[in-house]
Amino acid sequence: MTAIERWQIEVETPVGAQFGTLELTHCGTAIDGRLYNESGELILQEGSIDGDTLRWTVTLSRPIAMTITCQALRQGDTLNGSATVAAFGDFTFTGRRETV
Repeated sequence: MTAIERWQIEVETPVGAQFGTLELTHCGTAIDGRLYNESGELILQEGSIDGDTLRWTVTLSRPIAMTITCQALRQGDTLNGSATVAAFGDFTFTGRRETV
């Protein structure tokens, strides 16, 4: 069975809070999806789910090229996670589930 989830997320960064919409589609242990934010539409790569733990990467091309590795714990309608950016360290993020 395929399930779709949509989350409003907030990422704490050194330049202040950044906001976006995370859209996930999962089937079994695989996750596909997109992150929509001020950088545009980013496609999730290498997505997986294990219980309530979600993992994925996204690649930015601007303002500078970088890969961001994300891990989050899904608890009901709440998402708590971290995003690792090699040159900048770890940033925390939270999410609130939208009704689809």
